[in-house]
Amino acid sequence: MKKKLTVLLTGILAASVLCAGSFAADEAADSTITIGCGYVADNTSPVDSAWDLTSHGISEGIYMQDADGNLVSRFVSDLERKDDLTWEATLTNAVKFSDGSDCDAQALADCMNYLQENNSMTNGTAGVVTFTAEDEDTLKIVTERATPVMKSLLAEWCNVVFKQDGDNFLYTGPYMVEKLDSGVSLDMVPNPYYDDRAGDRSNVTLKVFRDTASMQLAFEGGEIDLMFGLTPETAEILAGEGFNIKDYDAGYQYFAFTNLNDGPMADQKVRQAVNMILNREEMTTVLKGGRIANGIFAQYYSFAGDVEETFDPDAAAALLEEAGYAKNDSGIYEKDGEELSIHMITYSSRADLPILMQLAASEFAAMGIESSTDVVDDIGAALEAGEYDLAFYAQHTAPSGEPSAFLNMAFGEGGSRNYAGYHSDAVDELLAKMGETEPGEERDQISKDIQAIVAEELPIIYLVDPQWHVALSEKVADYVPYCGDYYVVNAELGL
Repeated sequence: MKKKLTVLLTGILAASVLCAGSFAADEAADSTITIGCGYVADNTSPVDSAWDLTSHGISEGIYMQDADGNLVSRFVSDLERKDDLTWEATLTNAVKFSDGSDCDAQALADCMNYLQENNSMTNGTAGVVTFTAEDEDTLKIVTERATPVMKSLLAEWCNVVFKQDGDNFLYTGPYMVEKLDSGVSLDMVPNPYYDDRAGDRSNVTLKVFRDTASMQLAFEGGEIDLMFGLTPETAEILAGEGFNIKDYDAGYQYFAFTNLNDGPMADQKVRQAVNMILNREEMTTVLKGGRIANGIFAQYYSFAGDVEETFDPDAAAALLEEAGYAKNDSGIYEKDGEELSIHMITYSSRADLPILMQLAASEFAAMGIESSTDVVDDIGAALEAGEYDLAFYAQHTAPSGEPSAFLNMAFGEGGSRNYAGYHSDAVDELLAKMGETEPGEERDQISKDIQAIVAEELPIIYLVDPQWHVALSEKVADYVPYCGDYYVVNAELGL
């Protein structure tokens, strides 16, 4: 996933516009919403900027998540598996591009095949996928490898619907590009062909801010309608000042990678002890929201785990003793004359993570464990290099509404998030079985079984299923964001 996933989209800002000469112009200006953010798309290419463009409300996947985590489609009325490698999609033919042209089977085949040829990430789930328009209402889909989750494949962030128009790209989302100043701002207007509410939507401007403090001041000064990514402290300050603060399920999960290869965390008993020392209830209190994680997925998904994490310092002490540690005269655990010390790292673009890391440091100190902490610039490079014992991390683990992608990335051989080279025959067997199992209760149970094994072996330590905070002015008081920072601008903004 693009590195921009680690960049927190921090807020939405309503711009004041100079008065025009008519009431209609004044009304249009007043309705403009300016979104304060940490970045805007570099360009409008579906290969370079797919996640960003969907986050901005410009592009769509053939399938998208709704607010409850269900996969829904404006494009497909029926999706049927014909054999192991072949699927048939019956289209609604109700979707148009932002120039008014029809998004029919041939248009979908053209854009999906383009992405298959030009973005290798689209080949990850089922190998190379070929799309063919059987007629204007029917799309044939043939995969290189069998997959039981075609809806999820079509919902992957890299599979956005588009149309080339010379050097430009046209999309189907609720908004379309009016002017893009890369790294500075993005002006958008409603896509008049999105739905019958298009005429009621406000114009939207995304404006890049490098400083969240100045964004807070702007909100307090009445310039900002909606701020995403508030720290707990900022949310509390603004709530105390009488502003409307809303919490929502992030979809992201907070967890910690453990170093299985070097240092104290290579010992499973130490990992299990650390797992019991971490007080998740205190974490949710400090973050002023969220739930104790029960696995690696948000709890509103049917495939979320059912692990029960417990805070038990006495059991942790017993595990450390079994691992050969005892307290020295200074009250610090040591083994073979070497004190137990845990090096923790995280990164700053998820403001909650340094808070969790410092809380863990306090809990280790109270237990008699030394620790050191670092906030690194490049968390991926540090994980690849193994420069950590415990690495605090955040990721949306199911952006396409299904579990196998992240489970394979984190726990499968050679997975892109399997930094410590974790291997489990039992997990590998379950992953293979998941790849052959249709969505439903059996597949959900496989996901739960994998998460239970991980909770024992601890290549990853589950921490918090977070809620995020947004501050809203009266203008956008009814707006409900969802799916973390993926659908920041959804079809309800501006109505």
